[in-house]
Amino acid sequence: MTDNKRMKVLQNLSIVTLVLVSMFYINKLFGSQISLLFRAFNSLLLPFGIALFISYLLNPIINLLENRFKIKQRWISVVIVFLILIVVGGLFLLLIGITIYNEAEQFFLYDWESILNSVQSFVSKNEFVNTIYLQIEDYLTFDEAVPVIFSVINVFRGIVGVVVSIVLTPVFLFFLLHDKQRVFKGIVSAVPKKYRVHVEELGIRANDVIEKYFNGRFLSMFIVSIMFTIVLLIFGFGLDKAIFFGFTLGFLDIIPYIGGFVGILLPVLYSFTITDTVLFGQWAFVWLVGINLVIQFIQGNILQPYIMGKEVNLHPLLLLSSFIFFGALFGITGIILAIPITGTIKTSFEYYQSLQDE
Repeated sequence: MTDNKRMKVLQNLSIVTLVLVSMFYINKLFGSQISLLFRAFNSLLLPFGIALFISYLLNPIINLLENRFKIKQRWISVVIVFLILIVVGGLFLLLIGITIYNEAEQFFLYDWESILNSVQSFVSKNEFVNTIYLQIEDYLTFDEAVPVIFSVINVFRGIVGVVVSIVLTPVFLFFLLHDKQRVFKGIVSAVPKKYRVHVEELGIRANDVIEKYFNGRFLSMFIVSIMFTIVLLIFGFGLDKAIFFGFTLGFLDIIPYIGGFVGILLPVLYSFTITDTVLFGQWAFVWLVGINLVIQFIQGNILQPYIMGKEVNLHPLLLLSSFIFFGALFGITGIILAIPITGTIKTSFEYYQSLQDE
């Protein structure tokens, strides 16, 4: 290694060390203030993330209105899209949403005691399962598991309640649809001329990654919802329960890799209450878990790479690191946004590398 290269490595290590030490002491001095700042930021990040997700789904409609129907005023296109969104959302609520709400209420308020009794009965009647249960009883008894399960359920119910009640989401959505291009052009114009072409190229690449991810995630969620609804119908859950469990699992799939495994718990638990009518009887839960693993594998290794493209296809170690990092910073919202953020960083480094190779 030459002296220049050795000096450059030492300089980079010194900068990284200085940054880490500075962050440590800043956290020591202003830890509580930083915590409050993060909480305030997180309260804005959730509605912004939802609005960003929806905006990428609606952008093609706005482009169609502007290009096909020659609507020159963008705010008119945005208002038309909002009206379309209200109509489509209303139809969804009438056709499916009411069923999901009623079944959710039935499941969480009235079916839960029956589910617990059925699971306990299954455990006591099967020697192998009972042996496993007794081995873990010292660490987590069934009575202790109930509040844990309820706390998880309450978290997800709280998230849904926050999503529905937040007023900022449509506000963010309007400005993202109306002003995103103008804001980006303003950022580019503020950069020195010799760097503008690079900033513009990075913006285009980042937009492409985010667009592919959000559109692909939505399509993937919808496909998973339909697939599981059909699977549960075949198993004998009934139409209403199949729609509720299928679309709940599809909705939770917005949380990459984690949501699908959390969502399958609901139909698995309910299957113990209908062992007389469900396909495969008391062992239906094993088949449901197995089918979920197969669908998650197909989704992660075939469906998503095909829909989203190689720009969003990240190494598993990089994915895990990004989930931990952004999840620790921003909670559930950070986990949801980890892939598009990491994909954007990845494509930025690839662009920088391409410049170095020229």
